[in-house]
Amino acid sequence: MEFRILGPVQCRSGARALKLAGSRQERILAALLLGADRVVSVSRLVDVVWDEDPPATATRQIRNLTTALKRALVAEGAAEDVLTAEGPGFVLRPLAFDLRSFEEHVSRGEFREALACWHGPALSGVDSMALRGEAEELDERRLSVVERCLDEEISAGEDTVAELTALVAEHPLREPFAGLLMRALHQQGRQADALNVYRQARTRLVEELGIEPGPKLRELYERILRDEPEYGKTRCFLPYDVPDFTGREAEIGRLLDAVRLGRPVAVDGMAGVGKTSLAVHVAHRLAADFPDGQLFVDLHGHSPAREPLSPEAALEALLGQLDIPASRLPGGADRRAELWRARTAGRSLLVVLDNAASAEQLKPLLPGSATVALVVTGRRRLAAVDGAASISLEVLPDEQAGALFAAASGRPDSGVAALCGNLPLAIRIAAARLQNRPQWTVHTLAERLGSEHDRLAELKVAGRDVAAAFALSYRELDAAQQRMFRLLGRNPGTDIGVPAAAALAGTGQHEAERLLEDLLDAHLLRQPTLGRYAFHDLIAEHARTLARDEESGPATTRLLDHYRDGGGPGWYREERANLVAVTRHALDAGLDEYAWRIAEDTAEHLRERGHLDELLAVARTGIAAARRIGDPHAIQLSLANLTLAFWENGRLTDGMDCAMERLDVIRRSGDRVAEAMALSRAGALHSMLGHYAEAIRFYRDGLAVADGSTDAAATLWTNLSNTQEVLGDLDDALESARRSVALREDDRGTILSSAQLGLVLARLGHFDEAFETIERSIADSRDLGYLFGEAWSRIDLADALLLAHRPGEAREQAERACAILTRLNHPLLLAMAANSLGTACLALGETTAGLEQHRLALETARRIGYRLQEARALTGLGQTRAARDHYAAMGLSPEPLKVVT
Repeated sequence: MEFRILGPVQCRSGARALKLAGSRQERILAALLLGADRVVSVSRLVDVVWDEDPPATATRQIRNLTTALKRALVAEGAAEDVLTAEGPGFVLRPLAFDLRSFEEHVSRGEFREALACWHGPALSGVDSMALRGEAEELDERRLSVVERCLDEEISAGEDTVAELTALVAEHPLREPFAGLLMRALHQQGRQADALNVYRQARTRLVEELGIEPGPKLRELYERILRDEPEYGKTRCFLPYDVPDFTGREAEIGRLLDAVRLGRPVAVDGMAGVGKTSLAVHVAHRLAADFPDGQLFVDLHGHSPAREPLSPEAALEALLGQLDIPASRLPGGADRRAELWRARTAGRSLLVVLDNAASAEQLKPLLPGSATVALVVTGRRRLAAVDGAASISLEVLPDEQAGALFAAASGRPDSGVAALCGNLPLAIRIAAARLQNRPQWTVHTLAERLGSEHDRLAELKVAGRDVAAAFALSYRELDAAQQRMFRLLGRNPGTDIGVPAAAALAGTGQHEAERLLEDLLDAHLLRQPTLGRYAFHDLIAEHARTLARDEESGPATTRLLDHYRDGGGPGWYREERANLVAVTRHALDAGLDEYAWRIAEDTAEHLRERGHLDELLAVARTGIAAARRIGDPHAIQLSLANLTLAFWENGRLTDGMDCAMERLDVIRRSGDRVAEAMALSRAGALHSMLGHYAEAIRFYRDGLAVADGSTDAAATLWTNLSNTQEVLGDLDDALESARRSVALREDDRGTILSSAQLGLVLARLGHFDEAFETIERSIADSRDLGYLFGEAWSRIDLADALLLAHRPGEAREQAERACAILTRLNHPLLLAMAANSLGTACLALGETTAGLEQHRLALETARRIGYRLQEARALTGLGQTRAARDHYAAMGLSPEPLKVVT
């Protein structure tokens, strides 16, 4: 299904447009498409539909109209989640959308394809004051793309006169169209017609607006009046533009737009990222716009065996390109700068200053006239050019990097670009090595780049050397910056924050941040998010080669101390990947005490956020370190984490083995509280596997040894209540749940116990108390940001609502639980939520959606061994006999509704 707003607002299925239910629904669709893939609030939709005079029932009408729109879309074949309620409003997720297609074509420079997406004025037929401004912005965007398209076609020598004649008639006051028509006519030798276009444009501007044409149009008129041949093709000192330039469409668009708006441009980026190639490529594309010439000077800010060009020498080169010989130049940078500004004033020039070293080098070279376009490149962020558009180049996206390797080598990529870190210089060197060695295959090259030996040594050919480029940047640092760079090479994590960098370097945080920012400005670091710093892969490898033994050991110890000290929940979220890497690094380095303790501190935070693969990796690291130490306390805590990791990953049998080993270790140590918690976990695993008698025995044993530990006893009572509920012992389940809630002292435990209590109350028919109890758990979860608890509680509320024969509300709760689980990788909860949602959908007569959810639950439950949810899914799918067999094997009668924690 295709959605359109670039013309009439429509949903189209093939050649047929979906009939909308009146102008209000059309306005709603328009607003949702303008905010596609984002939440559009109900209040925004009210404004769009009624402008400034909504009725009292506006909110309800919006929800009714939006629900009806969703039904109509789904009936025409759209996915169930094409339009969903989220938070304060609704989200429309169009798979095919003309505005998105338009923007994608524009970003790739495919202007004709972009313009073909239009079918009339934006939002035509939609009369809403609230949307009028956005419609006008879209129409203006289209005209801007028309200008870019025709500009390129004129430069390529194509005949655009007829199209431009129509555009000038349609937009008589738009100067760029008049200028383009003048160029197109002059290109065809029609000087008189071109001049007449100017005179007509001037007359209209003076008579209707009382203004003269702008400087660009006047300058163009004067050039055509002088009949200058080959408009825009005078002196050109630009270097060769590589024929296989690949990618960078977005950056090219930004650079072109900035220059055409009269802004200078500063392009910065790490060594080898393609700054010069981009600047030269765009300069060639702009050449026709600057008929007085295109100048280029390499300032040698980062050239091997060469000092940066002095301002005086750079001005000599620039003025020489303007035909002023060195013998006629005044002495001193200041006087030459005055001459430079005087000779460029009012001239239409494009100046590329490549490889700038510093602001001091650059400032005397800046022209003084707005008619001179300036593009500067450098490895450091350049603040010397006031008002400049800054373009910081990153490495190429995967697709563009692969395409560059294929273009440069004539061979398919096969992963070489990724091994080069998507760095253009490295990719071109790798491609050149392959071309120079006919006996090599792409696989041979990939193996050499991917092997354990020095990858940078492979990225060297015919005077081009990635490591040498990095070394130049390193040599330009001061001693403190160099030390921080070396030490960052010892960081095992994927990135680093200021506190960790301060610990690594043994400095204060203020000093660490200053050094990190210095390295960022030098493009030796990148900043993936605010406050986080990271190396490019190849720069990280270079930093590791510079390590010094006398500083690396103490730095590693300081860093591990920092991570062992931990932080709040936000810190664990931010440092997640680093904590996994640090624990593994500590284990590999034989620093086992650090390894198991950091793993122990990290595991629960990984579990709460649903990072289950990382949880398993950290737990395995922790137990390996604990076993090497031989400390029973460390071993049992690490086994607890590994049991939890297996549980959360749905590997229940492996989890049971760990739980039983942990019990043996604890019983030898005599720690009765730890034994009670271990019995609780083992009992829960038995419940998941459908061994309910064994589960109850473990829970009873745990309560007998809890020794007054309220936390352990509360968990045991909650789990016992779950199992009693599944077995249908509802009075006992209620008593156990109330005991659990009474014992709870922690907020998160209270949430889970209260949700369990609420569901048991619902099973007993006490719905008012049940709903109040579970809704309080949901509210508390949201206050704490406890996603696991919120998802769990919403599943319980969905099941309670099903028991109360309220399937519509049950579906909403199950859907919200599923939405949370898209962020939490949690197969156990997913099986539960999918079954609850499937049951609600079937009760509402939504058969397709219901069966789809039960199939998802069945697949998930079978994969992880969750017997009860497997049986429930089979029931929902109508496989009654198979479901009955499952329930019988577990000693249950069909169909208990609730699942076990």
